[in-house]
Amino acid sequence: MTYNIRHGLGSDGRIDIPRVADVIASFAPDVVGLQEVDVGCARSGGIDQASELASQLGMEASFAPVVERGRERAGIATLSRLPIVQIRQVYLPRQPHRLRSEPRCALVTRLRWPTNRALDIVNTHLSTLFGERPAQVASIVKELEDDELIVLGDLNCTPWSPAYRTLCVDLHSATRRARSWPSAMPVVPIDHILFRGPLHVIRSGTWSSGPARQASDHLPVIAELEYAGAT
Repeated sequence: MTYNIRHGLGSDGRIDIPRVADVIASFAPDVVGLQEVDVGCARSGGIDQASELASQLGMEASFAPVVERGRERAGIATLSRLPIVQIRQVYLPRQPHRLRSEPRCALVTRLRWPTNRALDIVNTHLSTLFGERPAQVASIVKELEDDELIVLGDLNCTPWSPAYRTLCVDLHSATRRARSWPSAMPVVPIDHILFRGPLHVIRSGTWSSGPARQASDHLPVIAELEYAGAT
């Protein structure tokens, strides 16, 4: 699952992390990439949202801040039921002189499967600015060395954009037409899950069960994958 939670701020104006947890639990994913996650921010009650969600869901969390103001941090997080064996953060290029330019990163979390197989999950939240996304995607592509991996996140672009097409040169989309924004009546596919390696898509799409239409301004996007030939 990939899910932009907007620091838990719902369409009713309430910040409600248990409600976000309910949305995630209704699909019960093994791995979740979260965007717009607060840790210690006054606007969201000062809690560690990544750790709180992980605790409520019985998962392990990795967190990568992109904005830090004193003890307040905001960024992206990956939650997993599988063991996390390595974490690294990739800072993405930006044009700070431009209005609305914000720091961005990719969080690469290596997971260990029960068969002792490793799989990298690359979670990211790309710029809202068209001119920044190509360089950000190029930076991510340089980091994609493994033969088996999953890239997910709020890419802020549709499958018809140049940045998305660059990612798809060496990756397959599991959720190409999953419309995720805005959550009340989604019309735009900007949250995506892509993969490389011997993986097979069983099902995929947007997830609207539980309080998903109220919990954030994005709907979660999900993909159920299995290794080709797995029994």
